[in-house]
Amino acid sequence: QFKNEIEILKSLKHPNLVILYGCTTRHSRELLLVYEYISNGTLADHLHGDQAQPRPICWPGRLSIAIQTASALSFLHASGIIHRDVKTTNILLDSNYQVKVADFGLSRLFPMNQTHISTAPQGTPGYVDPEYYQCYRLNEKSDVYSFG
Repeated sequence: QFKNEIEILKSLKHPNLVILYGCTTRHSRELLLVYEYISNGTLADHLHGDQAQPRPICWPGRLSIAIQTASALSFLHASGIIHRDVKTTNILLDSNYQVKVADFGLSRLFPMNQTHISTAPQGTPGYVDPEYYQCYRLNEKSDVYSFG
């Protein structure tokens, strides 16, 4: 997953994808990825956690977050990448509530000339596309299902 995340993020630039600044080498004691600092935590924090109580996100703000997340997923899919773990804990919010989609450890490169990839299901229970889970057929629709 470590190498996979590096390979995917080093080539992608989009305003709603987290920026990877660097990583440790395979000779290091620990494998670490260094990302840009995203100060407002996760969308999950704001919907269900401590951040939800003092100032819940207004409906126009929620719509903006959904649109930005969809834009990031559309960009990934156009680049031949399926995220495979779209969920509120992987959607980060910066100080201006701009979305940064994160956690590309389960992501897969998707050949443009194919309709699906046959692979064992991975992802977070409850967010995994039932068709992918049952038939092992992964495609962009799996991310759309997880997105909601």
